[in-house]
Amino acid sequence: VLTIRRACRTCPRRTTTVSPSRMWCSAQDVAATFAGLSLWLAAVRASGHLASASLTVAPTPAFVLTALSVSSSYIVYSLVWFNAAKFAAACQRAPLGLLGVDAVGVFQTLVLAFKLGQQLALLLWAAHAAGADASSPHAVVHALATLLASFCADPGRLAVAAVLMGAGQTLNAGIYAAIGRDGVYYGFKLGAPVPWCSGFPFNLGFRHPQYVGGTLSQYAVFLALSSPATCRAGLLPLLAWWSVNYAAMSWVEASFGDNDGSEEQEAPPSRRKAA
Repeated sequence: VLTIRRACRTCPRRTTTVSPSRMWCSAQDVAATFAGLSLWLAAVRASGHLASASLTVAPTPAFVLTALSVSSSYIVYSLVWFNAAKFAAACQRAPLGLLGVDAVGVFQTLVLAFKLGQQLALLLWAAHAAGADASSPHAVVHALATLLASFCADPGRLAVAAVLMGAGQTLNAGIYAAIGRDGVYYGFKLGAPVPWCSGFPFNLGFRHPQYVGGTLSQYAVFLALSSPATCRAGLLPLLAWWSVNYAAMSWVEASFGDNDGSEEQEAPPSRRKAA
């Protein structure tokens, strides 16, 4: 899930001086993420699954493929972030141009596709870790249904997952309400004006509220997939790897201009494809 910083409502191309020493994340970002992880660990420990957890996992093909799937989307985000003008130009023609009416729409489609791929890879990994043959749809569905039934029968995990998902999606919904599609999907780098926002959720002190929201929401998903088998197979290292990718992309955006006034837009002002 992506986060873009704020732009001036009346002058979207305004630049200001930003201290190079400015932190790439805020205390609120760290505190919320740490609190979410602590809740996750407490719920897994209470369920008895943590005793089966392994902090070091042999790099099995299933684990490696899932980890690569997690990272693939952030690689795409970085490529667009550092090559916004070229990407915007490529969106004017096929094949990328078929994915949306403008560069922001194309990037939105790519993001959603990669996010779907991430979740599918995670589910396949969890089913495989639970003993299912990943090549058998019936076996995969049965394994996931078993994990879901176990999750639903655990009030503690259900409650914590609800808190994590609720907090995460509140931040995500707040971002969409504050800066809209163009703000969320790199609009300020792809030629779209993004409104300046100083209200919720930025007024809570978050520097990357949507990344924090995405992380908390993903913790809830991992909690639903927790079992002795998935913990032995590397659920905790995989969760840590997901968090590292979120943190790395947060650093990239904050360190190389995230519309807080530290850079000019590099994409052409016109967003619409030629008729």
